[in-house]
Amino acid sequence: MKIRRFIKEDLDQILNLCREIREYHINILGGYFTQQNDAIEQEGFLASLSDIKTVALVAEENNNIYGYLLAEERISPHLQHPKIAHIINFGVMEKYRRQGIGKMLMNVFYEICSEREIDEIRLGVFNINQRAYKFYESYGFEPFEQRMKLEVKK
Repeated sequence: MKIRRFIKEDLDQILNLCREIREYHINILGGYFTQQNDAIEQEGFLASLSDIKTVALVAEENNNIYGYLLAEERISPHLQHPKIAHIINFGVMEKYRRQGIGKMLMNVFYEICSEREIDEIRLGVFNINQRAYKFYESYGFEPFEQRMKLEVKK
């Protein structure tokens, strides 16, 4: 298994994998998300080809994509340490989870962040997604902010 940058030829496999991840989230969150819009998903990955502030990585073996990570660098000038990398989308094919693929993606991403002198990596995870939550904790992520919602239209 190797971790490398996304290339345009990966797009079909990435969209299929994103769809699997979306379905997983739809199931565990009771329909919170809508079905995947391929145009929106591909926008971020294609942007990574020309935008140096966007990073897209894939876990690939024998021309098959088993995982991906999409992130973007942002500057938050109101913070003491303003260079922040936000993981926007991250997933591993369900039948290949717990085999170290996510960890490999995170390790390469961490190296990229170190090279770019990123101050902090942030991501969002739903509280109910305990498998993902525990993975991020094992990697060293810790909660620092609680987001809340109020449904106006039910």
